[in-house]
Amino acid sequence: MKFIKGVLLFALLFILLVGCSSNSQSTSANVSNKSTSDQPGKKKIAVLLYSHTFQFMVALDQGIRNEAAKQGVDVTVLDGQSNSQTQLNQIQDSIAKKVDLIILDPANSDEIAPGVQKAKAAGIPVITVDGVVSKGANVVSSIAFNNEEAGKMAAKYITDTLGKGTALELTGAPGEYHAILRGGGFDKGLALDSGFKVQTKNADWDAQKSKSITADSLTANPAIKAIFTHNDDMQRGVLSGLRQVGKFVPAGKKGHITLVAVDGTPDALNRIRSGEQDATVNQDPFVMGSLAVDTAVNYLAGKQVPKQQFTPPALVTKKNVSDPNLWGNKFKGN
Repeated sequence: MKFIKGVLLFALLFILLVGCSSNSQSTSANVSNKSTSDQPGKKKIAVLLYSHTFQFMVALDQGIRNEAAKQGVDVTVLDGQSNSQTQLNQIQDSIAKKVDLIILDPANSDEIAPGVQKAKAAGIPVITVDGVVSKGANVVSSIAFNNEEAGKMAAKYITDTLGKGTALELTGAPGEYHAILRGGGFDKGLALDSGFKVQTKNADWDAQKSKSITADSLTANPAIKAIFTHNDDMQRGVLSGLRQVGKFVPAGKKGHITLVAVDGTPDALNRIRSGEQDATVNQDPFVMGSLAVDTAVNYLAGKQVPKQQFTPPALVTKKNVSDPNLWGNKFKGN
């Protein structure tokens, strides 16, 4: 009987020891896996970007993350894949996760409006960056680039450089905020000079479409003297199209077709240096990203923020292409 009691006592002690050890390991694991977003008081911001396809968008992502690290807020950056439905799903997920604020670069101003309204109904404020949403879907603040002025700036460069002639304009997707304003500014700028005519064709921001349109347009009208694209990436297609029909001539040579775009990407700066592209209108994504996060932090702290904030355009040519302050010269890639 004493032997049996001893065995039972030993078994009971063993079970208690194993249980204590197991609880201790579980607690340790929970602490080590705890993310910074779970820290009490740390604000959570969901960042829904239009796309990561373009260098500009990657730089905007970097600008947002850099400022978030300085401000001590937690950000989750998602790629909208140029698709409104994807972004609507991301808004719904952000609502379910109870984030404190959403920073949004919309794929389409009209299509994203219902998602913004849902976020507002859930008590989650929205700030737009780079793009806007339609009226009726109120946002806390809109961080934007002066796209219309950029279009005017591109037109002025062309008219000042050439004096008169025909320009080909390759646009972003119809109905998109940037395309409407850049195209409107460009057309207004050219209208100030009666010596210029413009042919406008939709290229959907796409380099491959730009290539075929350029080749076809130059074949039909060899008198085209300038090509303006709504973003820098389309200039890749323009150059391929010009070479395809034997119309590419380096800058400074007789027969050169003046090429101007908007964004100020690293690739565009390199093309300007090599004499392939003449100019670009710079919009700084690092500044935009930083301003968006700063605005978000101020709003969440109960401060008043401007309803709309614009970052200014700046013309880049061979004269200032090596300026170290240009975002394209600071960009380090993914």
